[in-house]
Amino acid sequence: MESSTKRAFKIDEFAHRNSISRAQVYVEIKEGRLEARKLGGATLITLEAETQWLMALPVMKSPTAA
Repeated sequence: MESSTKRAFKIDEFAHRNSISRAQVYVEIKEGRLEARKLGGATLITLEAETQWLMALPVMKSPTAA
């Protein structure tokens, strides 16, 4: 039986899922903040790498009242 949950995403899918550009995905990979894997010519981002990347993003602080 096959799982219906995808475990890895191509660059376009990852960018769309996370509302960022393809260019920003490549920046994140180049800077070492996002782990990517290769399968033939395809670059894949695993679900685990996506979760790690999201959790490592800075937490937005709420603006203080003046």
